[in-house]
Amino acid sequence: MDKLQKLGAWLWRNKERMVLIVMLAVLAYRVYGIFNPPPEEAWARLPQPKLELPTEHDERQELGLPNLPALPAPSGLPGVYTSLYERNPFWYYSGQKTSSASEQVSAADLNIELVDIQNVRGKPRARLKTSRTTKWYSENEQFEEFEVTSIDAENQSVVVYSQRYSKSFTLEKQ
Repeated sequence: MDKLQKLGAWLWRNKERMVLIVMLAVLAYRVYGIFNPPPEEAWARLPQPKLELPTEHDERQELGLPNLPALPAPSGLPGVYTSLYERNPFWYYSGQKTSSASEQVSAADLNIELVDIQNVRGKPRARLKTSRTTKWYSENEQFEEFEVTSIDAENQSVVVYSQRYSKSFTLEKQ
């Protein structure tokens, strides 16, 4: 028992030295690993990918690609696309009834009035009054749901295109 107590006391007194020896051994192993690395694994070289998919049937089958899709059947007659250019379906007045052939829309129904026409720097400008504003407009200028197509200063008239009715209207000064 006396020998065990002496051994325990010696271990207790030298515990820091033993930890230092273990740490030096680990450090020496790591330094050895740095200077003598293990051999690297040999990776197989991958082929460079092709920029385009093959068009031949055999090459496509070799890569595991599906066959080329069949061409779509011709539809014959083209579809009806008049709604795309005649009237905008997303326009906020689209829910209102449209004008039919029996009911004619005149320029007075547009709630737009020609107030005055002047020449500014050689270009005619028209002052138009709508239900919201009264402003000066040049040719090919858009406002609200209208576009000024042409201004005739001699006859005191303006041609306005209405997107709502898909029609041009002539406004004359009163």
